[in-house]
Amino acid sequence: MTAPTSPSSTEPRAPRRTRWGLYLPLVALAAIVAGWSAFWYVARNLVENGISRAIADAAQRGDAWTCRDRTIGGFPFRFEIRCSDLTLARSATGGVVRLSTGPVLVVGQPHTPAHLIMQADGPLRADLADGRRIEVRWDLAEASRSARNGELERFSLDVRKPVVSITAAGASPAAGGSVSTISAAALEAHLRRNPALPAADGARDLFLRIGQMASGDLDGLLGDANPADVELQAMLNRSELLANGLTPATLEAWRVAGGRLEMTRFALRKGIKRIEAKGEFALDEERRVAGRIEPSVANIDQFAGIRLRGQAMDLASALSGRPRPEGADGLKPLPAIDLRGGRVGFGPVRLPLPPLAPLY
Repeated sequence: MTAPTSPSSTEPRAPRRTRWGLYLPLVALAAIVAGWSAFWYVARNLVENGISRAIADAAQRGDAWTCRDRTIGGFPFRFEIRCSDLTLARSATGGVVRLSTGPVLVVGQPHTPAHLIMQADGPLRADLADGRRIEVRWDLAEASRSARNGELERFSLDVRKPVVSITAAGASPAAGGSVSTISAAALEAHLRRNPALPAADGARDLFLRIGQMASGDLDGLLGDANPADVELQAMLNRSELLANGLTPATLEAWRVAGGRLEMTRFALRKGIKRIEAKGEFALDEERRVAGRIEPSVANIDQFAGIRLRGQAMDLASALSGRPRPEGADGLKPLPAIDLRGGRVGFGPVRLPLPPLAPLY
């Protein structure tokens, strides 16, 4: 019987398989995570420096911003800028205006730095230069801002259940001082670049809607306790000149450049009462508001305690010289309200009101 032969030493062996292929996805993932982490922290420092520069630039314009306990987090996929409270002190005609609010959160993403989402907790307090205080409280307040090439493209604001309290100068609410309160179920506002006009015009469209607004002053004015729904559509040209706020310097630049605000539609509905209007406003050489308003009303039988007779309303409508708005049942046009030379005119009649004061 022959013994089994051993394999020849010269016979080729099978190649040893490497395990690197199993680890390559993990290595690639680790490299991506490390690269993204480095990018996020570099971008975070850029955001931090950008905020500091913006605050310094605003201080040179007379605006003192304070973001207390500022932090920047949100790693790995977004930035979260938090302030325990946010305050602004701005120099204005007659003194300094101070604004303050509760905690503020601003959220952005590294790949879309021009789009920001903001949330704020109330209350918002404004101490005006004339001594009045305005306080705003809400259940929820959110805003979003989009920019392109450093210019504002769109801004939106959504506030749920806002309540505005206005305290007269020198009065104390705790001591029973004079306080006026306005509340609403919701407030919605939008500002966007007008796509139909050249970019050189700097035109921005404004839309504002207030739902279920309650105001004792408005109730007394129209003799109706029903809540009001308000809607405003307007167009503001040369808006880039007002980007830094409504200061005397920015308003003067806007006036010199021929700035104007065109109110394309104003609508107020309060029970069965309705008011609609359109108009245009600017600033005259004395820095006073000048313009023209063309109102139309329906079912308005009282204004500031004065009873309006049906024949008087028909006569006023006839004197307006304007046709009734198309498709607006019951709306009657009234004579235009003219703001000219600091005086207020109602059709051909100049109203016995104090002259309008310059804005700055």
